Amino acid sequence: MADAVEEKINELLLNANQKEDFAANFAHELKTPLTSVIGYADMIYQKKLSAEQTKEAAWYILNEGLRLEALSFKLLDLIVLERKDFILEEMSSEELFANIEGSLKPLLSDKDISLSVHTSPACVLIEYDLFKTLVLNLIDNAIKAGCKSIIITGENSGDGYRISFSDNGHGIPEPELNRITEAFYMVDKSRSRKQHGAGLGLALALKIADIHGSSLTIASELNIGTTISITLKKKGNTGDE
Repeated sequence: MADAVEEKINELLLNANQKEDFAANFAHELKTPLTSVIGYADMIYQKKLSAEQTKEAAWYILNEGLRLEALSFKLLDLIVLERKDFILEEMSSEELFANIEGSLKPLLSDKDISLSVHTSPACVLIEYDLFKTLVLNLIDNAIKAGCKSIIITGENSGDGYRISFSDNGHGIPEPELNRITEAFYMVDKSRSRKQHGAGLGLALALKIADIHGSSLTIASELNIGTTISITLKKKGNTGDE
């Protein structure tokens, strides 16, 4: 009887913690897409744009709104229900990074950060909404590290497609490297709090990498910068054949 009661209490505590994690993560994920939406809406309101430029800005607003709507359910599945069987769909690397680059434009422009994207063509398998969340978290961490330049590279690597995100920020001390993927862990707590950081990004990114059959490789040097890489599956190389 006592064991059954204890088991039920532990189950309720776990459910409560999962719901808190979902709420914290979803609130965290709202920031960058909303910055993109506000940035493009302000562009339409403040500037004289051509019909094509207005249409492009409206597309990003619509795209980010729809992604946020879908993301709320996917994060619920990922964090609360611990679902891992998300469907990976084919997408060209060019389309993927064109969408990501366009979404980041208002945020990086506002902070005077340059972005360079160098990708080889490939057809990758991704869960787009979640993968974009992973990318935005890595970019957000780079911004918090005080970088002025971000480089994204994508290249064919054997049976996979390796994507790397490099910044010239403060870097991560070696003793901290093994802990930075823990939820709520922050390398520089004072700087993160000033920038409204919660230490959630890399823990969630690690979960998303796992869904893609991959992990995060992190290399960093103090006062030089950080590079984080993930290898995606390519069409025809799923490992199920």
